[in-house]
Amino acid sequence: MLNHRQTKNQFESLTTLQAIQNQAYQMLVQGLAKTDFSMREWGILVYLEQHGQATASELSDAFTVTRTLISRNTWRLIQDNLIQSQVNQTDRRIMRLTLTINGQETVQKSVRQVQANLKESNQSYNLNKLTKQVETLSQQLAKIN
Repeated sequence: MLNHRQTKNQFESLTTLQAIQNQAYQMLVQGLAKTDFSMREWGILVYLEQHGQATASELSDAFTVTRTLISRNTWRLIQDNLIQSQVNQTDRRIMRLTLTINGQETVQKSVRQVQANLKESNQSYNLNKLTKQVETLSQQLAKIN
């Protein structure tokens, strides 16, 4: 059973974590401003770059959205020749999504664009704020443990 102090510390940690998430989200939105990607499309491309391949189900689990939403996003990325789908030879119901060569190049180019956008919009204040929030969260988590 948690006592009042433990509950308060956990609540403060969750509040700080939410502030960190919001700050990081806003920074990424600014970074993606000059790309043509939505947040989810960007996330799918980065996920595929990091994991090599994924099914729509894996992506929907990773992004906690429906497969229908993932299908809409992946369809555009397939149409733009950024990802490709491959049918599993042993189970034709399974479609694996991977980056195309064009997709790999686009991700690298977009990463550079996001970094440039963040530098251009003078994100040093926001980065300092984010760093302080992470430090606060670390301190709060130390209290809980």
